[in-house]
Amino acid sequence: MCFQLFAFLLLLLTVWVTGRSTPSELDEDCELNSVDTMHDFCCDLHDESPQFSDCQMEWHEKIQYQTDEEEQTYMFCTAECSFNSTHFLGKDRRSLNLNEVKEHLESDLVNDSDIELLYGTYVKCDKHALSLLPHKGVKKMAGRLSYHGCHPYPGLVLECVANEMILHCPTKRFRQTAQCEETRNHLRQCMQYLKYKS
Repeated sequence: MCFQLFAFLLLLLTVWVTGRSTPSELDEDCELNSVDTMHDFCCDLHDESPQFSDCQMEWHEKIQYQTDEEEQTYMFCTAECSFNSTHFLGKDRRSLNLNEVKEHLESDLVNDSDIELLYGTYVKCDKHALSLLPHKGVKKMAGRLSYHGCHPYPGLVLECVANEMILHCPTKRFRQTAQCEETRNHLRQCMQYLKYKS
């Protein structure tokens, strides 16, 4: 009886450990290589815009992806297209036109606190995206993107905004789906790893 209890507890421990991401699976690019969050709209504050939808259709004709890398390329080119359509992207392709971002948010959102939360997220993600550009994984991705005439910065910003909205969405606005919960848990582990690493 004691042996059976020990075996059962060992089995539970094994399932628990193997079912979790471990730090050895995480690296400096874990937020880039996590499940794609750019089209996981888990927060009602950050929904898919008509410009993003139009760009998805445009780029789907250009990049018919079959691998994760191809899908990432497709999504990053879609992000740049969307930022160009909304005039969010600066001419240097490495900055945001924050006045356009603010005007867009003020026309889309009603609540001042929602506007400030999302605007602050764009400001934070502008800086964060610039800090990621020198990373090895981003440079490798930039090579793939340049083949299609795309730059990584807009995709890094949009991925960051999506991640931040998944992590910090007001409780009542978060979509309680299994996929959104799983994505949020992975992002929490990734961010904890990055905080521990620095």
